[in-house]
Amino acid sequence: MREYKFKRGYKASEERLRELMLKHFGNCEENDGIYVARFGAIEELRAWIKEKKLYVETKTNPNVDEETAMKTIKIYNKFIEELTGYSAKERKKMLMKSVEGV
Repeated sequence: MREYKFKRGYKASEERLRELMLKHFGNCEENDGIYVARFGAIEELRAWIKEKKLYVETKTNPNVDEETAMKTIKIYNKFIEELTGYSAKERKKMLMKSVEGV
């Protein structure tokens, strides 16, 4: 499971989460506040917002071709960036800081 903060000015709401999942993945189901989508190499993506943080669990299919895998990563990163305001590069930097602090 991954946990993402929201950049100042980015609203942490279930409405935005659902809207952006539909925009980027083309599908979205909701069950008790957990939003589920499927796309490319992602067999199941489960996302929810709790205490102004985004939580995401993914189950991927390792048996896809490289093109599908790359496209999936690209779309996933666009989705997270548009929702939270943090680019993949910024998220990696934050992750490295938190690992160093442990």
